[in-house]
Amino acid sequence: MNTKIIVITGGTTGIGFACAEYLVSLNYQVIITSRTKENLEEATSRLGNNSFGMLSDTSSLSDIDDLVMKIKKQFGKIDGLFVNAGVFKASSFEETSEELFEETMNINFKGAFFAVQKFVPILKNPSSIVLNTSIVVFKAFTNTSVYTASKAALESLSKVLNIELKDKGIRVNIVSPGVTESPIQKKSGMTDEAINNLVEHFSSTSPIGRILVPKDIAPIVEFLLSDKSLVLRNEKIIVDGGTTL
Repeated sequence: MNTKIIVITGGTTGIGFACAEYLVSLNYQVIITSRTKENLEEATSRLGNNSFGMLSDTSSLSDIDDLVMKIKKQFGKIDGLFVNAGVFKASSFEETSEELFEETMNINFKGAFFAVQKFVPILKNPSSIVLNTSIVVFKAFTNTSVYTASKAALESLSKVLNIELKDKGIRVNIVSPGVTESPIQKKSGMTDEAINNLVEHFSSTSPIGRILVPKDIAPIVEFLLSDKSLVLRNEKIIVDGGTTL
């Protein structure tokens, strides 16, 4: 039986939840985080046995400290970390405010950076870290300047981390999803009409004939967290249904 313990930041909706659900189905023990108690309780209730929820705000370093301390006390060491928590709010470059810039960077980059740093002491040897980035790093989309910068900054860490953490047996790899139908669009401020147009566009232009859904990403993340990826370092798996061909 699989006894690996995996932490997923931001695991109550979208890609994070789909990955948690998939891992639980394979008998992993999964710890998900959220800033909202209500979302956390609903998600863990749906996930059932082998799932654990912990309140934590990725943009708060003190919250990350508390999270690591609680996990260490309850579980000891963990086998993997999926750095998934993120935020996207659409805004043109010229209209981007300092507030939006700081919110995006604090969650997507600063929070991710220090989450990895603070989890290192409780990661086993060997263990896996998976960074969730995006195709925006190499394909330009309008109204995504800060989001793109935050994901590019996160990707830039991977090489350095693989070198600095190699003696601890920690490997770092990247999953780079394409446009995926999930709550992130609604949270970004997109209208229902804009979301429907997005779904229709990718359904008609993607080689797979539809827009991606969160469960499409889950098996890839599981592969990177599992022993099947023991020899991989700084690999980026693009999961976009072929839309960037």
